[in-house]
Amino acid sequence: MNIKYRYKNLEIELLKELSNLDYYNIKTPFTSRDFWKEWQEKFNKAYLTKIALRNIIRTQKLSRKDYLRVKNLLKKYEDIISYLNSLKTIALSARGYMGSYYIEFEEDDEDESEGGV
Repeated sequence: MNIKYRYKNLEIELLKELSNLDYYNIKTPFTSRDFWKEWQEKFNKAYLTKIALRNIIRTQKLSRKDYLRVKNLLKKYEDIISYLNSLKTIALSARGYMGSYYIEFEEDDEDESEGGV
């Protein structure tokens, strides 16, 4: 098999995979209200698919080939969920939310920080 043919074949496989993943690409801008609707729809589908794949692994007697195929799909959906969570973090940052750091001081703590030791 020549290298040019293998490269073309790899390009075709990559295009197919990108086409399959395009559903999970969120096209709505972060600042739009529709972003969260689209994000939630795609996140839910990916997460439920991951749960279904885990359930298949636990409950079905799979051949070695099918088991590896399901494990690869499971990894793919874990990657998709990670991607969607990254988008969520970016969208929250764009709206001014900087994480889950919220510090609440008790009254005694505030008094001590105002010049006391």
